[in-house]
Amino acid sequence: MNIHVTDAAAQALQQALDANPGKKAQLRYDAEGCGCAVSGVPTIWVTEELTGQCEQLETNGIPLYIQSSQKVFFDDQMTIDYNEKAKTLALKSPAQMLSPRMSILVK
Repeated sequence: MNIHVTDAAAQALQQALDANPGKKAQLRYDAEGCGCAVSGVPTIWVTEELTGQCEQLETNGIPLYIQSSQKVFFDDQMTIDYNEKAKTLALKSPAQMLSPRMSILVK
């Protein structure tokens, strides 16, 4: 799995990491409160402890981790961009828009 992080998205992620020293960024398929494990939403967690068995994703800069069991919910090639109007991240692949307004949650 390879994720290209645009410059604007990298700046937003780096600001979140700088504001929370010692924490790591984890791409999550967050299904909490969604009623079903396959009805989740992609989210970036900034957390001290990575949840589950995690691996580092291939990115062009920002260290980003994913729970190995959640890789099935994502595409092999993705881009994280920054939506200036909404002040959120956007997660997309060549085939689809996975999340036009992806949050960064500090845990």
